[in-house]
Amino acid sequence: MKKMKYLFVVSALCMMGCSPQPEQNQSDPGVLLGSKMPYQPQQNWQQYSQPPAGFSPVMVQHVARHGSRVLSSPGDDDLAYQLWLAAKQAEALTELGESLGPVLQQLLAVHKAIGYGSLSELGRQEHRNMAARMLQRQSVLFEQAIARQQRIAVLHSGRARAAESAEAFLASWTEHLPPLAALAEPMRADQHTLYFNKAEGSEGYNDYRKNDPRLQRILHDLSTQPKTRLMARQMLERLFTPAFLDQLDNGAIRFQLDYDDDSIANSVDAAMVMYSLFSITSNMPAEGDWQFERFVSEPYALWFAELDDADSFYGRGPGFSGEDITYRLAGNLVRDMLHRIEHANDEVATVRFTHAQVLMPLAAFLGIKNASEGLPETMVFSYQNSQWRSALVSPMSANVQWDVYRNTEGVTLIHSLHQEKETQLKPDCRPYPGTQFFYELAELKRCLLN
Repeated sequence: MKKMKYLFVVSALCMMGCSPQPEQNQSDPGVLLGSKMPYQPQQNWQQYSQPPAGFSPVMVQHVARHGSRVLSSPGDDDLAYQLWLAAKQAEALTELGESLGPVLQQLLAVHKAIGYGSLSELGRQEHRNMAARMLQRQSVLFEQAIARQQRIAVLHSGRARAAESAEAFLASWTEHLPPLAALAEPMRADQHTLYFNKAEGSEGYNDYRKNDPRLQRILHDLSTQPKTRLMARQMLERLFTPAFLDQLDNGAIRFQLDYDDDSIANSVDAAMVMYSLFSITSNMPAEGDWQFERFVSEPYALWFAELDDADSFYGRGPGFSGEDITYRLAGNLVRDMLHRIEHANDEVATVRFTHAQVLMPLAAFLGIKNASEGLPETMVFSYQNSQWRSALVSPMSANVQWDVYRNTEGVTLIHSLHQEKETQLKPDCRPYPGTQFFYELAELKRCLLN
């Protein structure tokens, strides 16, 4: 697992000049982390296609997930420590299991010190680097904005980690180009576009999540299938004795939070908690030397990443073929992006900061390849029948960026980027003649909103 540890360190230390990492498949270490994958740009901006002759930059539309973070709320760390303490008292720890305790104690201490839901240092750096790269590639646009005193709109979901990401992004901008500070409007929350599945109008989506029988059946079958139980036991027997795990699986012992309904009632619950900690510690290299891959090695991490991706695929991604309930409300955001482009006036940029709950549906709504293909009801998501991976669709600091260009005749083009890589949108959207990744504003209004 040295390769995985190297990936974490590179993510933590890489500055804006780092070479982008290649895309991952299911056997690469990054995929093991699912949506907790630390961010790396997927293309060097200096290799982007140039806009057609006669077009000049006029605006940037930017939507980003918050940066790498610590646990969003207490629970998994508490439950894991309860489990470990009980095994310690029962003399049911292996040699490797003994070494888990101090790591959990450190994890609890870090969260007590900096607060659940906060960005890690890596998360702040991801947004600082992204902001610096945007200034590099659009230096002329932002110099003009300063001269013209154009505005920058700054929006977030209303959650603290999204606002913290905005602050890190803007701090980098003003560090590299101080006059931009005067152009940025006060940050404000916009739940309608940046937390739409919790906003007014999301009743249909929430009914689907809670009550759709197809979804409930698939998720139940995935979590209770024999391979899931087998992988959980094999992973945990490296840490705890079989007799202790038998007690857990037989209901003789159980671990419950006193402030939430979450619990560990069997080996699968315990394995999922361990996977959660494995993935989140990848976001925290500056806060501790976790080496959590000791406890959750690659075969087990890959299996639980696949289960977690199944939940996201059906809950936030493309879901069932021919249906859009999981991503329909991303249209709120896309309409706002297109409206701001059409009525730019004195605004040079809109920068938005949100969550995986928005970046996954947004990628599906836009028809981005490998982020938007649903599956028929007769198929159950797996890494064998789908190319959808949360590590690619919505890693930490995931983003959609539209660089906007206009010519003297008033034609507006949008250059489409996903994870800072040029990307085509849904097949129904026709690129501007002679280009692959540029679309006329009118064409995107037609193919995305009609």
